[in-house]
Amino acid sequence: MGRCGFKERNVEGQIVVDFAKRMKMAVVNTYFKKEDHRVTYKSGGRCTKVDYVLCWRCNLKEIGDCKVLAGDSVARQHWMVVCRMVLEVKKKRRRVRTERSIR
Repeated sequence: MGRCGFKERNVEGQIVVDFAKRMKMAVVNTYFKKEDHRVTYKSGGRCTKVDYVLCWRCNLKEIGDCKVLAGDSVARQHWMVVCRMVLEVKKKRRRVRTERSIR
């Protein structure tokens, strides 16, 4: 868990956190301070965070940003969670084969 997560959790939220710890993963949503971009589910005046992005802890440095697009929704009450990653793609070096010539 990052330092920007919600302090109060229900049972299901704690299960997600425990799973992430056991699998050496990080809950990406909790590493970015975005007060207005944290809520992913809204119903009856209650706002909660129910959608998470998990990644391996060793890959956490590749995450550039994680936020909720509040205006765009796929389902009625859920909002999309967007995660921007910066990946370094290494090119494979091609070996050039040369035939030996006999002298």
